[in-house]
Formats: sequence, structure tokens, C-alpha cells
Amino acid sequence: MKKLLFTIAACLVAVIATAQPMGGRPMGGRMPMGGANKPFYELESDSIANARIQDVAGYLDLTEKQFDKVIKLYAQEFEELCRNLQMSVREYQMMQNGGFRGRGMMAAQPETEVKFDTEGARKIYNQIIEKFDKRYKKALNEDQYAKWKELPGTTMDNKFSSILQHVKDNTQSMF
Repeated sequence: MKKLLFTIAACLVAVIATAQPMGGRPMGGRMPMGGANKPFYELESDSIANARIQDVAGYLDLTEKQFDKVIKLYAQEFEELCRNLQMSVREYQMMQNGGFRGRGMMAAQPETEVKFDTEGARKIYNQIIEKFDKRYKKALNEDQYAKWKELPGTTMDNKFSSILQHVKDNTQSMF
């Protein structure tokens, strides 16, 4: 009897061990939920901000302090936009799968078509853009801010669709 229980326990441990990821980043750029790893947008934000601000720093004639501040703001803005879009995507995924009722309960409920709330997500996106726009205005002088608003690729207000698609592609369904 002891041998049988020991064999079952050993098999169970082996199955659990093989089900765990072997380190590194999972395929598709998705990060596991609840793990010590950072979400994709936190991993990307610093490099995106640094590259974007490096491109325009000379044109804006930024001081070192302004340069550091604008990079920090750009990274924070990207992270907050992605985090909020990811929450919208996960809410949509949850509703597609019947909310908290679970899949077994779906058969008892009449099927309804669930659509992603693009307008709701865009509204929150625009609020974040406005909030960070005020912060950029404080970090830059009037001439720099005017140039900042003219430059293509510096502001994220025209990138809603591409950032939303990026978030969708990198958000693993929990349901």
C-alpha cells in the first residue's frame, strides 16, 4: 500500500513539474498572471520612451532634467494606457465566457452577443492622454510644448488603434 501511494505521489509531482513553464518569456510575448514577472507593457515602456524622446530631444532643445522628466512621463503614459486597455480586454474576455458564472452555467443562460466596448476604452484612453498632456505642459516651456504637439509620433492620442491591437495581442485570456 505504501509503495502504491508513493508511486502515485511521485507521478503527481512529475506531472505538476512538467506543466510549469521552464523560465524565460512565454511564447507570444505574454506574461503569466500573478507571477513575479512584469507585464509586457512595463518591460517595453522604458525602451519605447527612451527611443521616442531620443528622436526629438535635439529638436526640442531639452535640458538634461527635462529629458529625464519627459522620458519618465512618456513611459508612465504608455504603461497607464496599456494597463487600462488591458483591463478592458480582460473584461471583454470575461463577458465572452459568461462572467463569473463559469462555462457550465452558460448553457442555462440565453446566448447574447458580446462586443468589445471600443468607445468606453477610447474615452478612458483620451482621459489619460489629457492628464499626461498637462504634465508635459509643465515639464516643457511654451516653445518646446508647441513643438512637442506638432511632432508626429510624440503624442499617443493618435495611436489608440495600434496600442489597443498590441494589448489584445499580448493579453492572454484568463478564462
